[in-house]
Amino acid sequence: MLRSLLTITFLFLAAGATAQTYTGSLDSGDETLESGEYRDAYTIDVTAGEEVSAVVTSSDFDSYVILVSPSGEQEDNDDCTEGDTSRSCATLVADVSGTVRVLVTSYAPGETGAYTLVLSTGGGPVSMPTTGDMSEGTLGDGDETLTSGEYVDRHDLQLAAGERVRVELLSADLDPYLIVKAPDGTQEDNDDCDGDLSRSCLDVVAAEAGTWQVLVTSYLPDEMGDYVLSVIRGGEDAVRDGSRQEVGALADGDGTLTSGEYVDRYTVRGTGGPLVADLTSDAFDPYLIVRLPNGEQVDNDDHEGSLTRSLLVVDTEPGAEYLIDVTSYAVGEVGPYRLTLQTDGPADGLTADGIRRESGALAAGDDRLEAGEYVDKYTFTGVPGQRLRLDLTSDDFDTYLVLDPPRGEGLQDDDGGGRVGHSRIEADLTEPGTYTVYVTSYAPDETGAYDLAIDLSERFGTPSPSEDDGPDPVVRPVYSQRNSALTLDETLTGALDPSDQRFDSGKYLEVHTFDGDAGEPVRVEMSSTAFDTFLIVETPSGERLTNDDFEGDQSRSVVEFAMPESGRYRVLATSYRGGETGPYTIHVSQLDALLPDPPAYDRMVGLFVGVSDYDRPGLSDLRWTAEDAVNAREAMIQAGMSPEDGILLTDRDATVGNVREAVDRLAATSDDRTLFVFFYSGHGGQYTRTAYQRSDPDNLDESIELFDAELLDDEADVLFARIPSSRQLIVIDACYSGGFSKDVISRPGRMGLFSSEEDVISAIAVKFEAGGYLSRFFSDAIAERRADEDANGGVTALELSHYLYTRFVGDIGDDGRTILTGRDTRPEHQKLVVDRGSVGLYDTLFLFQP
Repeated sequence: MLRSLLTITFLFLAAGATAQTYTGSLDSGDETLESGEYRDAYTIDVTAGEEVSAVVTSSDFDSYVILVSPSGEQEDNDDCTEGDTSRSCATLVADVSGTVRVLVTSYAPGETGAYTLVLSTGGGPVSMPTTGDMSEGTLGDGDETLTSGEYVDRHDLQLAAGERVRVELLSADLDPYLIVKAPDGTQEDNDDCDGDLSRSCLDVVAAEAGTWQVLVTSYLPDEMGDYVLSVIRGGEDAVRDGSRQEVGALADGDGTLTSGEYVDRYTVRGTGGPLVADLTSDAFDPYLIVRLPNGEQVDNDDHEGSLTRSLLVVDTEPGAEYLIDVTSYAVGEVGPYRLTLQTDGPADGLTADGIRRESGALAAGDDRLEAGEYVDKYTFTGVPGQRLRLDLTSDDFDTYLVLDPPRGEGLQDDDGGGRVGHSRIEADLTEPGTYTVYVTSYAPDETGAYDLAIDLSERFGTPSPSEDDGPDPVVRPVYSQRNSALTLDETLTGALDPSDQRFDSGKYLEVHTFDGDAGEPVRVEMSSTAFDTFLIVETPSGERLTNDDFEGDQSRSVVEFAMPESGRYRVLATSYRGGETGPYTIHVSQLDALLPDPPAYDRMVGLFVGVSDYDRPGLSDLRWTAEDAVNAREAMIQAGMSPEDGILLTDRDATVGNVREAVDRLAATSDDRTLFVFFYSGHGGQYTRTAYQRSDPDNLDESIELFDAELLDDEADVLFARIPSSRQLIVIDACYSGGFSKDVISRPGRMGLFSSEEDVISAIAVKFEAGGYLSRFFSDAIAERRADEDANGGVTALELSHYLYTRFVGDIGDDGRTILTGRDTRPEHQKLVVDRGSVGLYDTLFLFQP
């Protein structure tokens, strides 16, 4: 995105280790790897058995580091921790004495920018923090000691002149002592922070830039034990305006809840605005409770499915006291945590109606994006649960709008307002902190006046179930009650009543949980004779599956599926209408779950098209796309399609005429008990439409680019209608392919899989030697039966979608693979587009033979 990333890098060195820091940049004139990435090379001499570690940090590109030993053995790394695309970490032990080569490069070809390289030799790294600003360590035998006999760990901290940091040290095992040394050798130290024998703290203002040293030690010699070290960038400035950071640990000897979990308690005074409590821990499954002045409580276990984070937002009364309980999900869990308490409400120039209005102009002299568009930036403070609406309008230029949240992926819009010159973004905020809005244009050098509205008038709350889909899966926090933990073979009874929490719509809600393993089947059934049931099952990552009336029965709701991931699942028991109360029964079972239903067809046919060698002006040749079609056809044969029913057209044979002829051949032998699969891998394009279509307001037709000419999405819709099949699966791996969803998934029985959104380019899957990621993942899903998550011999629409989503996230999504948008103006993650049309989640697409 457009974000300017701040990367905090710590290097933790063992006794005897040495480290050296280098700064450099990847530039277009650098040497390249064989695969095209720019690279810088460093060398270091080592002896046999010596360990070498390298950490590369960059906010400009997705870093990648390679270590090559004297004998040619290689260690490489992309992301130190999953999703951290700015840091790469690699370590090797030299097998022989000689020279180790260190290659600093990028994940994708063509990436450039500044970086920092930290090389350490000798003892190697002791530990590397996983949260960026909080880490765990141990003082004990083998550590270096001070002259007075205390064990000590040393940590390097890079500071700029004038920068503020707050350093906190916590230990339940020893009396911690903290020392911070400046580059000139002067030092500050602290024993007991605010009289707390388990805690030391220092606020430091850097008098000079350079490497500062943090020494973790103990008050007395020979003390040993675990500790937590925390560094807060900004120091006092980072804990201002009603926000405070608390670093603590659950430990033996703490107070406990009545249910047995250890608990630490904090107190906050209300301000009249929202209170945001944000709890994180990598040591245990955190659980957060806020106790209100009236004695009621709200609590949260896993914020957005994360087992390491809990978050709550509550409205506060001025001067009232709120108690914050930090605890764990299970009895006996211990370890360090961080608690952030934010009590200042959003200001940012909002008017009385909750809307901030800005009038500005893009003009020469403004900041520019890399591709040349002028850009203005605005920021606002958001809290989870607010509904945000951004409206950008201009009569002078084609507007483009970008929203960058404090964490996670951003949102972009071109003409979402329905016309050129009107961009719109709507979102439910799920993260506290500073959001950034970028006002820019569709094309470079466009200028002119604009109006921007930032609408936060809707306050936070909880979502409402709808008749069709239940709550939006990207929602305000649902405050879970600690009702019950279910097993995977259990029946329980409960009751909805006015003491329960409720949705905005007035529907009462009770929450239950169970732990499951990825791939295992489960069936959840809710029944009641007192009200019309509505059942919601939420996966650990936040996806929601819902059911109102099972087989038309208003007293029963059923959700059954193969669990897509391991972790904690939530069962939300509620009603179809607001205010309904009464007893209900929940039954969770694996024995009753997921025998595959027969598919809606007796025969499979397919057309598989791939073009690598183009002979058309403006279209470059592609690698592996023709082979994608071969592999997809083979996958379908593995799934049970007869070879004679799968037509393959590649390169010169993949003409518009041949595609039409192949469709007609398949249509002649098909009926409503036929599954038709269309697969394409190759170039995609966009063409300006002469006539406006209400269903496709960007005024562009998407295309697949065949060997001799393009085939537009509207033409494909008509072409596929010639086949009288009741089930059609359209798989397109091409740039802009998501645009086909609007025009092709337009008839009953059609389901579409598209490699990217309609404004986003699809990448070549170089590391898989495939023309596209969707092509490879689809073939794996079918040929190797990987999408059969419950191993029952069938693949449903849900299983196929989930498998593909998981592969996209794991290989090109959350790990930050950067793809350029079609207009080449800003980086954007390539995302899978699935449109099931009228195909049900549990409809069987493929039934494999034993």
